[in-house]
Amino acid sequence: MRKAGIILVAAVVTAIFAGTSLAEGLRVAVIDMNKILNDSEAGQSAKKKMESRYEELKKAIDRTQEEARKIKDEIDKQKVMLGKEKLKEKEDALQAKINELRQMTQKGEQEMQAQQAEFTRDVFKAVEKQVEVVVKADKLDIVLEKTAGVIHFNPSMDISLRVLDLVNKAGKEAPEKKSSGSGK
Repeated sequence: MRKAGIILVAAVVTAIFAGTSLAEGLRVAVIDMNKILNDSEAGQSAKKKMESRYEELKKAIDRTQEEARKIKDEIDKQKVMLGKEKLKEKEDALQAKINELRQMTQKGEQEMQAQQAEFTRDVFKAVEKQVEVVVKADKLDIVLEKTAGVIHFNPSMDISLRVLDLVNKAGKEAPEKKSSGSGK
């Protein structure tokens, strides 16, 4: 995406400096998608859900880690008194807890990544719809992503706050529409 943004910026700059008639009527805006994704109510809600799930996963991992620690402490305290067979059982139990802990951690990381991708995708779709509203209203030809190679722009070209407001308004209207229809 970054390469595409840089190529797009280069094409716009070339068109402007070439003095073509297209460049003379070109309407350009800039948007900060990260700001909108992070500051929108939908983005904030997604972030809270992610943090809540992260805390649940962390508690489960901490419990398993504590269980493994207890087994290790038992082994360390009773190593001399335990027979070889009992010691082997305890060591196997410890290894099983360690393996369980690894699996929990990996699954947790995968779940969090998948959830983040899903939430980002959902918020991004809402943002795209509102960008289209602004593009049509302002008759814009190009909207550049601020972090995709835009070095400088006039702040009056930034449509981020307008889109953010539209996304938040649409988000407040959306739950009403969902609750009256699908029954989920």
